[in-house]
Amino acid sequence: MEDFNSWLSQYTDADSCISSFCSQKQFFRVNTIKTTVEKFTGMSRLKFQASSHCNVAFEYQDQFQIGKTWEYFLGYIYPQSLPSILVSAVLNPGKNDIVLDVAAAPGSKFSHIAMSMENRGVLVGNDYKKEKISALYSTINRMNILNCIVTMRDGKMLDWKERFTRVLLDAPCTALGSGPSAGKRWEPDHSKQIASTQKKMLFSAYDALKPGGEMVYSTCTYPKEENEDVVSNLLENTDASLLDVGLDVPHEHGLAEYGHEFRKTYRIYPQHLQSEGFFIAKIRKGSQ
Repeated sequence: MEDFNSWLSQYTDADSCISSFCSQKQFFRVNTIKTTVEKFTGMSRLKFQASSHCNVAFEYQDQFQIGKTWEYFLGYIYPQSLPSILVSAVLNPGKNDIVLDVAAAPGSKFSHIAMSMENRGVLVGNDYKKEKISALYSTINRMNILNCIVTMRDGKMLDWKERFTRVLLDAPCTALGSGPSAGKRWEPDHSKQIASTQKKMLFSAYDALKPGGEMVYSTCTYPKEENEDVVSNLLENTDASLLDVGLDVPHEHGLAEYGHEFRKTYRIYPQHLQSEGFFIAKIRKGSQ
């Protein structure tokens, strides 16, 4: 654990980060496909408090397991960390968009995207394994998502050329921003191994984006090999450009060693929002 603390210190205040790991708050998102925020807050007897960072996000303060509440079973809410909710807000899809979620299961961001699209437009949810697709279908049914298509393709080889106006790649990662056990799971070489997959997935996702379209690359981890390095590799080898994430939330900028442009990317640590750690980059296809 001491080695993990030392490693984490290159990115942020390790003591504050680790202490916030152990006191993370629970959040959920209201599903406005099935109800409005006003109706939900009026009918639910759960204890919660509205988040000041997103109008559909709430801090869960009740003693009951959120997954065993009737609000959850009826699809009125989705338990989700606050930064995870904000990722879909950064993508900001509209009801006329054609959207791809490259690694969609189990459907947290996917269902938020559908909600933002008002259940209209076209939303493609892709994942690679049958068991993950099963979890995605469960979310689709519970949340009443109607504007979607589900596919099962290798995210590294999607073979979709310029079909989508918006793309989300919430990449598989080492998940060091999730939970207090991160230090026990940390392996210095794991990030270098998984980064190769992330880079291939990002190229494939970018290829599927229409010129002028926008995409979001996100992870729930800290290593630069999985974050800035992956995005920098795309910028160096394509016509991609970075856009400002544009969220009004506490955060740290992307690492300065990758250049001034990476100030547009966000590193959100547990001490910022009392929730998961996340990296978020917003990318445009073509120069601005």
